[in-house]
Parts: sequence; structure tokens; C-alpha cells
Amino acid sequence: MSHFLTFCFLSLLLLLHGANAVTETELRSLLEFRKGIRDETSHQRISWSDTSSLTDPSTCPNDWPGISCDPETGSIIAINLDRRGLSGELKFSTLSGLTRLRNLSLSGNSFSGRVVPSLGGISSLQHLDLSDNGFYGPIPGRISELWSLNHLNLSSNKFEGGFPSGFRNLQQLRSLDLHKNEIWGDVGEIFTELKNVEFVDLSCNRFNGGLSLPMENISSISNTLRHLNLSHNALNGKFFSEESIGSFKNLEIVDLENNQINGELPHFGSQPSLRILKLARNELFGLVPQELLQSSIPLLELDLSRNGFTG
Repeated sequence: MSHFLTFCFLSLLLLLHGANAVTETELRSLLEFRKGIRDETSHQRISWSDTSSLTDPSTCPNDWPGISCDPETGSIIAINLDRRGLSGELKFSTLSGLTRLRNLSLSGNSFSGRVVPSLGGISSLQHLDLSDNGFYGPIPGRISELWSLNHLNLSSNKFEGGFPSGFRNLQQLRSLDLHKNEIWGDVGEIFTELKNVEFVDLSCNRFNGGLSLPMENISSISNTLRHLNLSHNALNGKFFSEESIGSFKNLEIVDLENNQINGELPHFGSQPSLRILKLARNELFGLVPQELLQSSIPLLELDLSRNGFTG
């Protein structure tokens, strides 16, 4: 009986030890991912050891640059290699073994490669930042399967193609930044996809359409949106209607410069948070709404230049 109890106790210890350890699968995923990374200064791979931690699967590789583990479970939860002077053609499929990864941040390097659909299988991701690199190809639709995502930044890359559908599934998303790519789509359809988002920057792309949308198309973000930048696109419809612009009570920044937005501006009503409104280089005309020139809207910057306003 005593031998049986000892066996059970040891088994429990091993089970608890394993539950708080980095798995061999996670470590091998990291090492496979590393194969595509080069340090531009030394032209060598980044210094992730391929032996020290593999000999003890319970050891979190916290000493590996940019790697963080969960102190409770031991699982790898973050890869942060921002602005380290790195390059290489990355194979994101190698990350599929990191099933508890929360943060993947590679901004400000010279990486290239395609973002493969399998990245959408890492449903634990909360923060994905691939900005300021040379990634190319379409944004895969499976990115909408990252249910926990609250920050997505793919800006300043070479992504091209249509805006992926399914973003309505990302109800935790608060920040969306896709500026400076070659992405296209109807901005009205995109607004219906976004829910609870606070920051949206789609500038310097090829989006088209207008902003005179039915209330049901914007109701999902009208209470949360603070920052909207759609400048330097091909928007070619009307501005928001009086009813719809009045529903955005938390707007702080609106930048729609350098499009072909046409028609007259509506009355803005009460906009207690609006600080910056930039509508330069469009095809707007008519009278400037008086509230934009009065203290009822606390604007710090108003740019209506290169339009056709009168009065």
C-alpha cells in the first residue's frame, strides 16, 4: 500500500511539474521560426540557444532575446523583436506549436514573407504587430479567427488585395492599423465589420466608397470610436449624415484628407471630444457649419483647405 501511495505522489508531482513547463513542441517551434531570422549587423542568426533549454523542457527560455513565458504555466506567451535590425523571410507556419502565444511583435525590422492562414489558428493571440517591414501578399481571412485579438497593426508593409471579411468576429479588437499598404475595399462595408473599435487607421491605401451610411452600419462603433484616419485613399461618396456624425460622441480625431469626398457638410451638433478635423483636398462645397467655428466644439486643428466652400 505504501509503494502505491508513493507512486501516486510521484505521479502527481510529475503531472504538476509538466503543467508548469515549456513543452518541447514550443521550443522546437521557436527554433524553426528562428531559422528565417538574420541579424543585419552581424549577418548571423539571433542568439537563441538550441541546446540549453532543450535538455530541460521545464526551463523557460527567458534568457532568449524577446521571449517571455507565463510565470504560472511556463508556456511561451510573447515574442517581441521590435526594432532589432533583423531581416529574413519568415515562415509563420512554424509558430503553430505556440498554442498559448499572446503577443507577436516584430515591428521596425526588414522582415519579408507572407502571412499564412495557419496564423489564425493561434487563437490565444491578443497583440499582433508586424508593422514597418516588407511583408507582402493578401491578409488571410483566417485572421478573423483570432477571437482574443485586441491590437492589430500591419501598417507600412506591402500587403495587397481586398479587406478580409469576418472582422465582425473580433469583438475584443480595440486598435486596427493598416495604413500604408495596397489594400482596397468599400469603406461602408468595412464599417459594418468593425465592432467596439477605438482606433482605426486605414490611410494610404486604395479604399473607396462613401461615408453617408445608414445608422445600422455604424452603430457597432459609434460609441467607441475615438480616432479615424481614412486619408490618402479613393473615397468618392458623401460625408457622414447629420444623424450619423451626431452618434459619434467620443470622436477625437478625424482625418479624411486627400480623397474625393463630395457634397455639403452636415450640422455636427454636439461633439464634446473632437479635437482635430482634417478634410483638406476633397470635393466638398457649400457653407461651413457654424459649430466648427464656435466654442461648442473644442477643435485644436481644423483644415478645410482645397475644397469648394463658400460664404
